[in-house]
Amino acid sequence: MRLKLVTILAATAVMFLTASTPAWAIQAANVAVSVVEPAQAVLVVKTDVISDMTVDFGSSPGTYTATRTSNGLVRHEVTLDGLTPSGVVYYRVTVTESGNPANTATLAENSFRTTRPAGEAFSYAVGGDDRPDTDTVVQPLVWGTIVGQMASEGLDLVLTVGDIIYGLPGDSLERAAAKYDGFFAVTSQITGGVPLYPAVGNHERIAYAGSRSAFEREFTLPANNGAEAGTYGEEYYSFDNGDTHFISLCTELPGQEGLITGNQKTWLENDLAATDRTWIVVFMHRPLFSGLHPGDPWTNPLDPVGQQNKADIHSLLQQYGVDVVFQGHEHFYLHHQEDGIQYLITGGGGAPLHSPPPLAAGDIFSVAAFEHVKVDETRNTLQLTAIDQSGQTLEAFTIWALDINLVLDNVYWGSYTGYILRDLSVDYTLANDDAADISNIQVTGLDASGGVASITGTPFSVADLAAGQSTVITVDYMVSPGITSFSTFTYISCEDLDGNAYEFPGPYPG
Repeated sequence: MRLKLVTILAATAVMFLTASTPAWAIQAANVAVSVVEPAQAVLVVKTDVISDMTVDFGSSPGTYTATRTSNGLVRHEVTLDGLTPSGVVYYRVTVTESGNPANTATLAENSFRTTRPAGEAFSYAVGGDDRPDTDTVVQPLVWGTIVGQMASEGLDLVLTVGDIIYGLPGDSLERAAAKYDGFFAVTSQITGGVPLYPAVGNHERIAYAGSRSAFEREFTLPANNGAEAGTYGEEYYSFDNGDTHFISLCTELPGQEGLITGNQKTWLENDLAATDRTWIVVFMHRPLFSGLHPGDPWTNPLDPVGQQNKADIHSLLQQYGVDVVFQGHEHFYLHHQEDGIQYLITGGGGAPLHSPPPLAAGDIFSVAAFEHVKVDETRNTLQLTAIDQSGQTLEAFTIWALDINLVLDNVYWGSYTGYILRDLSVDYTLANDDAADISNIQVTGLDASGGVASITGTPFSVADLAAGQSTVITVDYMVSPGITSFSTFTYISCEDLDGNAYEFPGPYPG
């Protein structure tokens, strides 16, 4: 497990054609790098007429060593493969009207980076709730400002927390697609060089056939390969970049709105258990904490199903060491901390602003503002900065990580007397696998399931650990007859040589 510390510091559209063109000339309505991996990526290009497309690409500006084509379509998807891991890919797109070869255009060269390996720093941005306030295809002007800010930040990827269009239950596929075209008209100033990964919002209306078909057609996303891969394969998914594992959850599955349950919950647990990345970041639409919508199951304290699911999902995220959860749905910025997990509502993308609620237990900072969050990731730190539409910092905080691991080694009755008294001993190895020494190590609390109680008193001190060293911690539990298995929960604190304090998985709640 990894110990993490949070410190808080108070706190226009771009044309793609190389030259102006007459009104009849073929237009590229969307250019989007998608599903970026270490050695390949998918390039999406959408044109205003049926077209043929050629993509030339290589690892140096103006020098192309490979070509991919797609013919006779309005929306093209081509896989650019054979790429260099953590390398920059330069590409040039040429589109030609299929029935009129004279109508052709070559777009300006663009570039993107393949995914970073573990240990390599990068940056990304998060925003959402950019939908208009009425049934229109036109996005709010402020969303263009925010995307422009993102375009200047040197990002490797962008996450959105949903509500990206104003969908209606009666929208046909083509009407919903036109609304996504309005979204792409804004985001194309960045997506030609930076992949954008969305979470589904309630205004995407995926419970309705036309809207769902449009979402699945207009976005090319990683597939979850779970039990619902054939039905909701792109509605929730995960991917890696650098030292971060990203998980997009869907709070809008038909019949499960406002919940993470069933096959998705099973997939989530399996996905969390399989990752070994330092940082785990979740993004979804409806907030688990600090929500205002009274009808949402997680917000309504009188909804027993919703409240149980809320507790179950938070416990699952805590169990597997999730660091940050980005959410939307509420049109403001709010930072909440729960058991060491940072829950951020970043719903200031352009929809009409809401007044945030008064700060409650666990809430740290809130403001009604149009904003997005920039994240700078390294192996040992996540630096998060909430930035408003004018470029001012609303809040900034940093999470530090130390590579410290606690492993259960041995469970035994220390003596016959211990067996008679039901005093079970458990040995853990605490290893400092980090490059830095740690000191003032304490076990701050012990909990167990199934009616088992810790006998060892807390807090108690553990020897300082230099980088690469380990030590054995022995804890005793009172285990009543008939109990054959139970889980233990251990809370640890320590300091690095700079005096920064760390708590895992957060402050002991007892």
